[in-house]
Amino acid sequence: MKRLAILLCWIALSWWGTADAAFLTVVDNAGRSVTLDGPPKRIIALTPGNTEILFALGAEDRIVAVDRWSDFPPAAKAKPQVAPFNPSLEQIVRFNPDLILSTYGSAEPLLPLERQGIRVMIFAPRTLDDIYRNILVIGRIVDAEARAEGLVRAMRQRMTAVVAKVGDAPRPKVFIEFDGSDPSRPFTAGPGSFIDVLIRLAGGINVAAHSRTTWPQFSLEELIRADPDLIILSDALAP
Repeated sequence: MKRLAILLCWIALSWWGTADAAFLTVVDNAGRSVTLDGPPKRIIALTPGNTEILFALGAEDRIVAVDRWSDFPPAAKAKPQVAPFNPSLEQIVRFNPDLILSTYGSAEPLLPLERQGIRVMIFAPRTLDDIYRNILVIGRIVDAEARAEGLVRAMRQRMTAVVAKVGDAPRPKVFIEFDGSDPSRPFTAGPGSFIDVLIRLAGGINVAAHSRTTWPQFSLEELIRADPDLIILSDALAP
């Protein structure tokens, strides 16, 4: 009987490494310490980036709902959808999640759910290092650390290769349309956004780099004055 008790204790301690590790505390992009009492089994992802990370880490079976813009990989479109901004708490609760991966703006209305044991984490990367870190953190959360490390390593290698190729190339002026819901004033990526970083690393000059906000709107007149060499449509042509 004593041996059985010892064996059961060993199994319990080995479930997530150590007794303390059964309670995993991680820090999100808002600097909030969030403690999980075990690997989450039902996750709601309220940004396309978080959805893609979960799929890339092989944790898609844990996703119970996504935001309406999560359309990659294609399998993400088959997941139930929720409104990312001003979400219905009743709808959220019906999915019975134990973790919600959110972003700035949409997280605050969800915080009261933590009193019901539903953890909310804010992942809103501003730099590539933020993205790498978020992948590693989410990898810890879903118990896929090795896969997360491999993904980050591959991304760093691809980025290094791109930077090397464009080192001596011409630097075109680029406007990237981030949100075209208002065709007369599309949102774009300004300073402090990881998209701005990507444009520079890829050899371009972001025409919105000197905007006052991270996600500014450009009128069509402003866009003409900016005179970009390249316009990238990331949203306007989406169905």
